[in-house]
Amino acid sequence: DRLKWAAGLDVPTVQSNPDFEVLYWVGCAAAYEPRAQKTARSVVQLLKAARVNFAVLGPAERCTGETVRRLGDEFAFQELARANIETLARHRVKKILTHCPHCLNSFKHDYPQFGGHYEVVHHTQFLAELAAQGRVPVAAAAADSPERVTFHDPCYLARVNGVSEPPRRLLELLDCAGSEPALVEMPRHGCHTACCGAGG
Repeated sequence: DRLKWAAGLDVPTVQSNPDFEVLYWVGCAAAYEPRAQKTARSVVQLLKAARVNFAVLGPAERCTGETVRRLGDEFAFQELARANIETLARHRVKKILTHCPHCLNSFKHDYPQFGGHYEVVHHTQFLAELAAQGRVPVAAAAADSPERVTFHDPCYLARVNGVSEPPRRLLELLDCAGSEPALVEMPRHGCHTACCGAGG
């Protein structure tokens, strides 16, 4: 069921597009959780609109093991990490795009300990770069955007990995609803974000 989230999107896989430049690592939540699947579907639609040469692993994708390691099951983590590193090597992966802060953290900080060295970027970083190049269609999104939004910085994105500006750059593109700014900051944000309680 790992690829059911992509039904009807014609998502390129490492088999159908072996010469991809960017691997989109979907992660467990977006593969199986209905609300998170919307994020994965949107990311794919934006990558296609920007003509990014990407692919997903599909059924070959497994959990990174990040949470397992944080819970103390080092043996299970190393089994998952080694299996994933072998898969990534087989497909000559150099750049990984992910929206899960925990997957990002694992690829950046845990996998190098086992020989897995990759350029890893969060989807907001990647999309902000595409937007700066004029490759992301923002006009339609801006027309449908709410007048005011806020952004909750995930701990493993902002506090642990220092990524807090790219999500805001993307939200600022939607700032066309009126005189008040569309993005309203919560008292605790950025590297001082409050934990949502769900992660590490």
